[in-house]
Amino acid sequence: MFWFIAALALGSVIFVLTPEKAVNQADNGPSIFDKLSQQSLLILPLIILTWVIVAIVSAPMTPFAAAAIGFVLTAATVALPQLHKYLAPIAGLTFVSLLLELILFL
Repeated sequence: MFWFIAALALGSVIFVLTPEKAVNQADNGPSIFDKLSQQSLLILPLIILTWVIVAIVSAPMTPFAAAAIGFVLTAATVALPQLHKYLAPIAGLTFVSLLLELILFL
């Protein structure tokens, strides 16, 4: 359950911190500072992903580990506009892994 809460909190933080005009800035030929600000949105999901992977490797396998990694990767694809084309496949794999783990858990 902790993984689900962490993924929900991460998604909320990414949603709140994402600039409103990130897509418009990317379409208008952004400057180097705009590119750096967009790349900085990827830092938090990468830190969380590293933490999740270290926690999974150092502890026994939890039933929701794949879903937690999927949630973090989904947040990372939302953070950068050039990764939006991978959003549906990653979210789909997250959904399938969550369903499989819920079936195994129940």
